[in-house]
Amino acid sequence: MIRLALAFAIVLLLAWGATFVADNPGAATLAVGPWVIETSVAALLLAAALLMLATALALALFAWARRDLPVIGSSAAIKRQSRGLDLVNQALVALAAGDHKLARRLADQSTRLLPPMPMVHLIGAEAAMRAGDHEAAQEKFKALEASEAGKLLGLRGLVQEARRAGKSAEALRLARLAFAEQPKSPWVLNTLFALEVAAGNWAEAEAALQKVARGKLVDTVTLTRHKGALAFARGTEAALKGDADAARKFYTTAHKARGDFAPADAALARLDLKEGKIRQAEKRLKAAWGNAPRPALAAAWRDIDPAESAADSLARVRTLTAGNPAHPLSRTLIAEGLARTGETEAAITLVEGLLAEVPSRDLWALRLKLAEKRGEDTAAIEAALAQAGPGLGWECGDCGHRPVAWQPLCPSCGGFDTFDWLEPGTPRAEQQRDGSMLMLMSGGRSGPVAD
Repeated sequence: MIRLALAFAIVLLLAWGATFVADNPGAATLAVGPWVIETSVAALLLAAALLMLATALALALFAWARRDLPVIGSSAAIKRQSRGLDLVNQALVALAAGDHKLARRLADQSTRLLPPMPMVHLIGAEAAMRAGDHEAAQEKFKALEASEAGKLLGLRGLVQEARRAGKSAEALRLARLAFAEQPKSPWVLNTLFALEVAAGNWAEAEAALQKVARGKLVDTVTLTRHKGALAFARGTEAALKGDADAARKFYTTAHKARGDFAPADAALARLDLKEGKIRQAEKRLKAAWGNAPRPALAAAWRDIDPAESAADSLARVRTLTAGNPAHPLSRTLIAEGLARTGETEAAITLVEGLLAEVPSRDLWALRLKLAEKRGEDTAAIEAALAQAGPGLGWECGDCGHRPVAWQPLCPSCGGFDTFDWLEPGTPRAEQQRDGSMLMLMSGGRSGPVAD
């Protein structure tokens, strides 16, 4: 309503002005050099109006030509970019639909129409990887690395390709470049840590882990667990180099970080034995066995006197297991000792009780050995042995590998600190921690469990 009133008022004003000029035509003289133009005021106003209208039309025509004609101004570049972006959209649709060849072709076409854009290289690299052309993908990632906006993304792709090709040293070099480029990136920190660990660079891995901790990328419990695993690895490295003092320091750190960590206790006991501290080694092993029986502790206990008789060995085993006699490992050690001393009946009774709880391959093998000594029919035992699975022991939470002893890296999947001890009668899902943060590219898990 207000707009209508304003329009009506403007029309009235123009009509009044036209009427006023018509009633008072007046005269106007315009002198330009030797020329003198005499006209009426109405004609002069009309000429001015026509001039303004012509100017407006000329400006509108120029703007239209600049915008829509491909021969004036930047319209050609605008049209090229518009066509390029349309090709990028089509490439994304083709990629999502699984047509990798079409996606690559459209992405390549768009690169000729668009200025350098990380998105276009990324689409091309993804399409090339899905099509199995890793060389083309690597070229795209190199193009990304060369761009300012896509440098980190390019490095990430190159690291992934290097790891896929098994080029660990190259992957580590690129990860270090990525860290120099973006030291606070979660992907950079996690990848750098993983690659340092995989290379056995324990000191560098510990420094990377500290950066991960500062970035709050891992919970406190998992961080402490990983610190203990790294300390154990550094202790083993020092022990191999003959530096007993450094090894003891690192093993002690691992023991404190992880609580009842049998590998560290066993390693410290062996250092005690090398220094002639037999009683200290025995005390350490008995205390550790009372908290958490493990095969490493039993092996270290046997090393105290490897030449002892079967009877003496059984007596010493009873001493070791006295702190935790009901544990399956304690009863297994005693059953083995009884078998060595020739107490077959007692050993069989003990083994059969264990088989009811932990029907493992090792126990069935021991039962078969005892049956052969006693002259039993072994057909049923051999059948059970053939179908038996592993019993208690360490297992990788990422790939299920069962090693003989705990180690920092899984030899099967390369996961760091992924081994957990499995006790009988407890479902795997209840004991399994969420895993090492090192399985970066494959959906790793995180969370702790006692060793």
